[in-house]
Amino acid sequence: MIYLTKRYTSVIVCLLMSLQLIAQSNKQMTSNPFFNSKGKLIIIGGGAIPDSLFTFFANYIGGKDQPIVYIPTATDDEEFIRNKEHLVKFTSRGFTNLYTIHTRNKKEADDPKNIELMRHAKGLFFGGGDQDLIAAAYGGTQLYEEFIALLNRGGVIMGTSAGATIMGSLLIGGDARNNLTQPYSFKPAFSFMSHTAIDQHVLARNRQFDLIPVVQQYPNTLGVGLDESTAMIVEAGKFTVWGLSYAMIYDPKDWAAQKKQWGRVVKPFRMMSSGQVFNLATRKIEASNLNLD
Repeated sequence: MIYLTKRYTSVIVCLLMSLQLIAQSNKQMTSNPFFNSKGKLIIIGGGAIPDSLFTFFANYIGGKDQPIVYIPTATDDEEFIRNKEHLVKFTSRGFTNLYTIHTRNKKEADDPKNIELMRHAKGLFFGGGDQDLIAAAYGGTQLYEEFIALLNRGGVIMGTSAGATIMGSLLIGGDARNNLTQPYSFKPAFSFMSHTAIDQHVLARNRQFDLIPVVQQYPNTLGVGLDESTAMIVEAGKFTVWGLSYAMIYDPKDWAAQKKQWGRVVKPFRMMSSGQVFNLATRKIEASNLNLD
């Protein structure tokens, strides 16, 4: 009887330890300061967008017939928008349920028709241009709250170039590039990813060093630079790099480790290629199991 008691006690202890490890693992996967939403982000560094990213987008939202809202406000080409040329990248790939929201006015942004469109949308796309134009039109609006609600209910937000930067917490770019040696106070972006500065076209436009002074000035901010035709797919506390070029990670935690080891930052960024995963909780690069399903 004593033997049985000890044996079962051992089993119970092992079971409790296993449950504790699972709980710690789950917490590690979801507890991070950058992204914990139910939905997904597809953040593209500009340039030509690989077809595979549209395939991911379609699969994530449930098919090419699901309602998608396109916001082209980053461009100042009104004729391009009026002629619905911005939608061609979707219609040419077989998407059939597309809606446009575009305004330069916060009051118009909160038109009930726009709110209704967002509440029924499965996906949202931000086009390229100037990220300041997106922030000026939609920042602080009820429609912006609907963007967040889309993520919280499991929807997908995809964007390229300016539509990538707007997803971070700072409006990187603009006049700050004129003199990178001087501190610059960045306006807030939409913080779909919190505490994150996202730059685009980084290698194509020789911008790979532009995020260094940003992270120095905002030491709790993770910097991510995306080259053209390359994306970070953000979900479940991680992001996967996907595309034709590279992503660069500017991690203040890694900088602190370098300073401790070498007395200074020797490597200000880590480069990631297509298929590699960055764990937002552990801040480590992992292998990918990404597929098109």
